[in-house]
Amino acid sequence: MKVLRHFVVEVLEKHEDTIKLGEKELYLDTRFNEFDHRVCHGSVVSAPFLIDTGVKEGDTLFFHHHVTTNPSLSLGDNKYIVVYDQEHSRASHAIAYRDSEGELSMLSGWVFVQPPEKETEEEVTDSGIIVNLKTEEVDDKTAIVVMPHPQLIEQGVEIGDVVGFDVGSDYKMKLDDDSIVYRMRLEDLSYVVKE
Repeated sequence: MKVLRHFVVEVLEKHEDTIKLGEKELYLDTRFNEFDHRVCHGSVVSAPFLIDTGVKEGDTLFFHHHVTTNPSLSLGDNKYIVVYDQEHSRASHAIAYRDSEGELSMLSGWVFVQPPEKETEEEVTDSGIIVNLKTEEVDDKTAIVVMPHPQLIEQGVEIGDVVGFDVGSDYKMKLDDDSIVYRMRLEDLSYVVKE
């Protein structure tokens, strides 16, 4: 299949409906929290023919959570069109890809970040009771860059830098290695904290 401007991916399961607890695997009923259990990655069947994205067949493409729920994007046989717009991230469902070497790269003005970890202070008595539990306040409008877009790298932003972002732009996403990141558009980032 030759697609001119978009991707085609194969997604075997649209939802993660099991969890492992030790040796046991439990079934989840995703009807009550479907959003948190959507699979947002698939194997690339076809990359854009007219645009050099660096993505090859067989690479893993990470995409917007609406792809597998929009009937107009379904091609049947577990295959979906992933809309790609290299200039405008708002119009692009393609967020990032992992190549056959395991290298992760961003697409269309997207960036992956993680919230800073909260530090807790606690005191434990001899009997094991925790007292004086204090949690450090963390700004919920800042995050740590996990995977920057090339445009950010050109501007001197590196992995590990702290960035401020617009409220409501931090969408949780589970990657193929089970790590949790937040996907954001470049225009959602407001500032970079420099020490």
